[in-house]
Amino acid sequence: MWALKLSDKIPLPTRRVDEDEAHRVGDGRARTRCPKCGWRPRKSDLWSCVCGCSWNTFDTGGKCPECQAQWHDTQCLRCHRWSPHLDWYTTEPDGGQNR
Repeated sequence: MWALKLSDKIPLPTRRVDEDEAHRVGDGRARTRCPKCGWRPRKSDLWSCVCGCSWNTFDTGGKCPECQAQWHDTQCLRCHRWSPHLDWYTTEPDGGQNR
C-alpha cells in the first residue's frame, strides 16, 4: 500500500471531484490511469492515509473516508511517482494513452 500526499504547496484544484462524480468513476463510466506511466488501478488496489485508513482513493475522489482528509496528489502503485489526483481521471476509452 502507498500513501497519498497532502500538500499545502500546491494550489487547490480548479475542479472538485464530488461524491457523485467519484461514484461514476467507480462505476467504470470514467477511467483512471497514472498520468506518468499509464497504469490503471483496479478496484482492489488500496492507498493509505496518515490516519491509518486503507481504501481505493478513486472511490472517493481522493478523500479519506475515515478522517475526511482531501488528498491532492496520488502516488502510482506501479511507477511510484506522484501526480495531482485530478490528473488521473479520463473519459477516453484507452485511458488517454493514444494521443
